[in-house]
Order: sequence, then structure tokens, then C-alpha cells
Amino acid sequence: MKVKSFAILIVIYIISFIAIKTNLNLFYPYYILKDIIFFPVKAYSKEVRLESQVIDGINEELKDEFDELKRLNDLSNTLVDFKSIKALVIERNKMYWFNTITINKGKSSGLKEDMAVITGSGLIGKINKVGSNTSEVKLITTNDTNNKISVMIKTSTDTIYGIMSGYDVSNNKLLVTSVNKNIEIEENASVYTSGMGGVFPSGILIGSVDGVIPDKYDVSKIILVKPNADMNNTRFVNVLVRNIE
Repeated sequence: MKVKSFAILIVIYIISFIAIKTNLNLFYPYYILKDIIFFPVKAYSKEVRLESQVIDGINEELKDEFDELKRLNDLSNTLVDFKSIKALVIERNKMYWFNTITINKGKSSGLKEDMAVITGSGLIGKINKVGSNTSEVKLITTNDTNNKISVMIKTSTDTIYGIMSGYDVSNNKLLVTSVNKNIEIEENASVYTSGMGGVFPSGILIGSVDGVIPDKYDVSKIILVKPNADMNNTRFVNVLVRNIE
């Protein structure tokens, strides 16, 4: 018995000596065993956390879509002379991002050329081409200089009229021209469709004044307008159809 005890002490001494000399962690086997036992628990916990993050992302996306649809519905309800046809953006030209989008409604839904297209934040364009079940929408940010919209600028004291006829892609500003240079324009004044062009209903929000510069001949002002709608991230739209149509 004493021999066994002495042998055990010798073994312990040798192991301790080797551990000290080699910086060996005597508990290393314990940690290996612990990792083996608890690996399934750790893996499951990590999977649960990742799944939770994915679900949170999906919920946030659904909330954004719900909010967008709610704003869209609220805005279309204010246009009493028009009914709205909801549509989904299904395609966008990557080469001409700010020119056109394609939606999933067409002639079969009653759509026609020149109908106004809005989001929950305001005007984004008009129907340009109509197919049986899809339509192309020309955006207000198009580089087509022939795309002109009659607008009104609401200040605290007056209503000023002009023509929106361009877009500066470098600073995300719409350009409103034909404004008398002697008229004072307030910063952040709201810009709406005037209804005078015969295409768009009156009173659809376009954006807000974000600067004023003279034209190249210094005979009138150019109003820089920041679009209210997010022209980079449009998923749902309403096409406005006059009730008598």
C-alpha cells in the first residue's frame, strides 16, 4: 500500500515538474471535456441568436412596408376626385436609375398614359407606357427636359407658380424655373402640383424649397426643390385615376 502511495506521489511530482517546465495547463483535459459536453448547447444558443436577428430584420422590413402602405392610403384618400390603383414596383433600369420604373399594373387594371403616380410621401411621376399587365412610369427625376410639370410654391404669405423642368442628380434637387427674380422665396416652403398642366391633380406634394439661384441670363430664379418622396427606395405606388374615367 505504501509502495502504491509512493508511486502515485512520484507520478504527481513528475507531472507537476513537466507542467512547470513546459507551462502545461493541468486543467487542459477538463476544458476539452467541457467543450465536448457543452458544444451542442453553445451551437444551439448561437443558432437561436442568429434566427432571432433574422426575424427582427424581417419584422423591421414588414413594419417599413406597412408604414409605407399606410401613408400611401392616407394620401390617396385626400384626392376626392380620383380613385387610386395600388401597384408594386417590379423593375428599375439600373443604367437610368432616376428615369423610369416598371409597375405590375397595366391596361387590364384601367391604367392609361399620363396618369399621375404617387407614393405615401408625394408625387414620383406619371404613366409613360402601358402594357396589358405592366406599365412604365416616367419619374419626376428623369433627365428628359421635355418632362415639365406646372407647380405652385406655398409660402407663408403667397402662392407662387412655376415650371418644374429638370433634375440635378449630383445634389438630388428638382429644378423649378420661370419664377420672377423679384419674388422672395422662403426656405423649406412646400411645393405642390398646381393642376394647371392638365395631367396632374392639384395639391400633390412634390417637395420643399432647398435653395434659390439666378438663371444664366439673370432674368428669373431657379428654385431648388428637395423631393419629399424617396426616389431611391420606391416599392409601392398608387396610380391616380379620375373618377369619371
